[in-house]
Amino acid sequence: MHQLLLLLIFSLAIIAVAFIGGVLPLLRNWSSVQLHLFTGFSAGVFIGAAFLHMIPDSIDLMEAGTALAFVLVGFVVVLLAERVVFYEHREECTEECEHKHLLTGVTAFIGLSVHSAIAGLSLGVAVVVDQTLGMIIFLAIIAHEGVELFSLSTVFRLAGLPKKKILTYVGMLASVKPIFAWIAILTMDLVSGIELGIPLALAAGTFLYVGIYDLLPESFTEEKKRYSVFVAVIIGVAVMYGVGLIIS
Repeated sequence: MHQLLLLLIFSLAIIAVAFIGGVLPLLRNWSSVQLHLFTGFSAGVFIGAAFLHMIPDSIDLMEAGTALAFVLVGFVVVLLAERVVFYEHREECTEECEHKHLLTGVTAFIGLSVHSAIAGLSLGVAVVVDQTLGMIIFLAIIAHEGVELFSLSTVFRLAGLPKKKILTYVGMLASVKPIFAWIAILTMDLVSGIELGIPLALAAGTFLYVGIYDLLPESFTEEKKRYSVFVAVIIGVAVMYGVGLIIS
């Protein structure tokens, strides 16, 4: 199949799955307890995807020490974006917003955007270099794309944002991977020399940050449901393990 047609199919599928995941939390008035359980599940998915898929795959593609160094770089990049570059805006928001969940939503959005850009570049390069590898990366993206947007939408629901505004965030994030995939494939001369393990490791670092620093603390704010949230996290990790069995 022609590379551009294949990437078009991948792009449309990614956007469709993302919107399905992002819309689900908006279809009914979920309770705070339910939303926190969903957030715990999402945290498990992010952490499981990083440890069970992205990090091992990046180590397979490059030297282990180098791969882990890029995982750390990905983590630090999101830390810099959230806690340094956007710090002043976030301080203003804490004075105006009625609920701390909005801050979690903003940090998750930033982290996911960084991850999505890196994952999109990886997909675009892979489609050109090896369509089989492109299919594997596409399946890995699809496996957690809906959950990513479900998680983001859930956190913004907890923050009490209007549904139209949440859909705007969902639409913006849903388009990041396809946009950067097309940037990669249309500027192949610039990105063809990129070692695929590098963007994969960087993406793993962003996943760890969002899962551990943003989503996991948020999911445990329900004092009386800590054991239930823990189970939800484990289920999320188990789902990522199952995805690995399916696509391996």
